[in-house]
Amino acid sequence: MTSNNSHHLLESIRMAMEQSELLNTLATINEWAEEQVSLVLGSAPRPLSADEIEQLTSQGNRSDNWPMVQVSPDFTADHVCGNRFIGRVVLGHFTGSQAEFDVGTVLPTGVSNSTLKDCEIGDEALIHQVGLISGTLVGPHATIVATSSVTGNDETLYGCDLALPPGIEACRQRLGVFAELTTSTLAELLEWFDDEDFRVDYESLLEQYVIEATGRWTIVDEAAVIHDAGRVAGSYIGRATEVRGATVIENSCVVSDEQQPTAITDGACLYGSIVQWGGRVATHAVVRDSVIGEQATVEHGASVSESYVGANSHVSRGEVTASLLGPFVSLHHQSLLIATTWPAGRGNIGSGAQVGSNHTGRAADQSIRCGEGLFFGLGCQVKFPADFTASPHTVLAAGVTTLPQRLEFPFSLINTPTLSVDGLSPAFNQLTPGWVLRQSLYQVCRNDEKHRQRDRARHDVLEIDSLSPTTIQLMRDALGRLEAAPPQDVYTADDIDGLGKNFMTRSDLEEGVETYRGHITRFAFRGVKQRLETAGVVASSPGTVDCLDPDPGDPAWTLASQILDGRTDIPEILEELRTIERAMAVNIEASKQRDDQRTSQIFGGAIPARTPAEDDAIVKLGWTAFEQISAEIDSLLE
Repeated sequence: MTSNNSHHLLESIRMAMEQSELLNTLATINEWAEEQVSLVLGSAPRPLSADEIEQLTSQGNRSDNWPMVQVSPDFTADHVCGNRFIGRVVLGHFTGSQAEFDVGTVLPTGVSNSTLKDCEIGDEALIHQVGLISGTLVGPHATIVATSSVTGNDETLYGCDLALPPGIEACRQRLGVFAELTTSTLAELLEWFDDEDFRVDYESLLEQYVIEATGRWTIVDEAAVIHDAGRVAGSYIGRATEVRGATVIENSCVVSDEQQPTAITDGACLYGSIVQWGGRVATHAVVRDSVIGEQATVEHGASVSESYVGANSHVSRGEVTASLLGPFVSLHHQSLLIATTWPAGRGNIGSGAQVGSNHTGRAADQSIRCGEGLFFGLGCQVKFPADFTASPHTVLAAGVTTLPQRLEFPFSLINTPTLSVDGLSPAFNQLTPGWVLRQSLYQVCRNDEKHRQRDRARHDVLEIDSLSPTTIQLMRDALGRLEAAPPQDVYTADDIDGLGKNFMTRSDLEEGVETYRGHITRFAFRGVKQRLETAGVVASSPGTVDCLDPDPGDPAWTLASQILDGRTDIPEILEELRTIERAMAVNIEASKQRDDQRTSQIFGGAIPARTPAEDDAIVKLGWTAFEQISAEIDSLLE
């Protein structure tokens, strides 16, 4: 029996499918087909008159069977020139008005110098110099110019029969997807993937979806533009899509609208794939059997196969294979990512990084699971299997090679050893728990702010908070293991669970305890402040302490209450929060200053930092946030 959570997930998936632009378009086409009207006009076309046939012929049009050419009731032949018509062709109404299909480039609407076979062209479309349009429905105001061929198939599923490996390259069990699958829904699906009852219900929805997504036409929807392209076959090109100079689009679905136009351009190849709203596949990138999420980009010769690339992600030059990626994952340089399950996303793969050991002669049946915000440094090599889900926002330093392992320390640094340890393999790295929060808090705040500013998704709701309740709980778990460790100079996984194939020094442990404890406390104290503000009371109000009562309906407060462990001294808590927030602002500025000082020392001051710490936007944001929360604390202490 599925739980209420899974029931809500299935219901949200059902609603997304019901609102599918692809399914709704196909439903309309099937309805009009039953009514025996034009599939793009929605009304019955009429035959050409003798005068119209004579005019069309005089304008260089040819047909071996003019009765098979039908037109809209208000059709005029003035803007149909130099074409060959084969089989049944339906033409809409064209006024010759100027249609812009590229910046500063316009042509009159109409059909010219093209070959049309068994297709329908909507009102005010622009068709010019197309080698072949066959088995295709062209919507109103759509454009196809200087393109080799746009053809349908006997049967096409528009890429909607796609099933992805769940983070393992060689895997029998696959995760079926649909054109409107968002990044957040994917993350929930992965949580329920092993629940057999849920999977049966989900696969039943998918089966119906695929039935409804089956057609035989290539569809170029309203206001879509295809120009200077190669071959488009068996695909759905959604409203306002831009296809410019693409090489191949085959058995694929491009979801698009006027607010978030999708683009397939400049030599890109798309096979059996789905590209969602605002997505972009460009500059000779090859996407095969994959989903490119909302506002995601794949470009500069990148290769993506059997993968889901989450919202706002960016893949450039690198290779992504058999991976499920969440939002804001970036591969900006030549790198490799294989068999990776990363639903929380928000991470970075540096140039030369090789995340995957599937090319060592073994079976491709190993994988990696990543937590939010992982940073794979330049040239690092990550061997499988690996589980970093409990180590969000951890940094793997440049050049590091990691052994197969499970790591459970958030915001950590994995680096080459600073000392040798007797009896320990030299392949072990050194782990510094909480290093990112202690030494690079600027990086954490910058990433959060950058992702908030760059979030262009509209069909998905993305939570952007590096210190979310989920991460705080992982830090609590890590802190508990550190505090329970016996006093000694060096630790391995034999001493502290979750340390992976790394070692930790005593001094690093002590600093990790202090760092984790400080941020966990901050979370709880901010929870107290929020409870007062929600209740509309100040610290001195009668019964204010009641705000700290348990609230089962608020998971974040339940966690904060556990951390407080019975503390009710609200004025002291608020003053301690002020001190912690000031320390945060100081830490952010100090981490930026260290970068500035390093640059100045190396270049002898000749090349100053572009923006000194005191003028940096993130540093200023940190101080502004402190001043605001300090003023709010003053109000609560009145």
